[in-house]
Amino acid sequence: MDKRKAAMIDILANAEQVSVRDLAERFAVSGMTIRRDLDELGKQGLVVRTHGGAVSSGKLRFIHGALPDFEVSKAKAAIGEHAAALAKPGQMIMVDTGTTALEVARHIPRDPSITVVTTSLGVAQELYRSDLNVLLLGGFLRREFPSVYGPMTEKLLGEIRVDTLFIGCDGAFSDDGFYSNDLHVSSLEQAMTQIASQIVVVTEGAKFGRRAFSRYATVQEVNVVVTDSGISTEDRRNLEERGVTVVVADSSTA
Repeated sequence: MDKRKAAMIDILANAEQVSVRDLAERFAVSGMTIRRDLDELGKQGLVVRTHGGAVSSGKLRFIHGALPDFEVSKAKAAIGEHAAALAKPGQMIMVDTGTTALEVARHIPRDPSITVVTTSLGVAQELYRSDLNVLLLGGFLRREFPSVYGPMTEKLLGEIRVDTLFIGCDGAFSDDGFYSNDLHVSSLEQAMTQIASQIVVVTEGAKFGRRAFSRYATVQEVNVVVTDSGISTEDRRNLEERGVTVVVADSSTA
């Protein structure tokens, strides 16, 4: 998402309604450019187009309130789109919390035979009123992020099995594993990996080599990594030598 669209989201989150003319004057661009921007935001469900402008959607108000620094980069959108293509009809899949995982949810095929399990309120909001079956797990509400965690959540996880888990990370080492900065979240993510037949990590290449607090999975436990062109040749080679399929998402087509 470019700076102009991000600024438009900030304006809408506060004003709730904008006009094409006012935005064109504010950003010194043509009305056609603004209409194209609003159409793209509308496709993401962040705004509702009106005659001559747009109003903020319920999803935008929720996301902006819960994630004030929320921004969808082209890289994250591409990662989400490529990862979501791995979801197949009839599967039960799990989508983790995090903004990259949210992009996966946004691109999952709206097939009524697919069930999505999640601990993320953002994912549930994204999939609300879609054709997908959505199972939102319960637990303690995190203060830092719109999701749930805790012993109740992990107990519920122990009662189910999923075909594919889509999960993000705060840090990763291609010869060691994938990490979270929060010990409680790491414990929950470890429980997620135990119920999945296939584990798909979705992360930007810049996360490799970044230290985080607690490891939730080794490299050998992961089946697929969907990332961007920022991943180094060495990291990609390390992953592939350990049996991990690496998918590099092209953001130019996202």
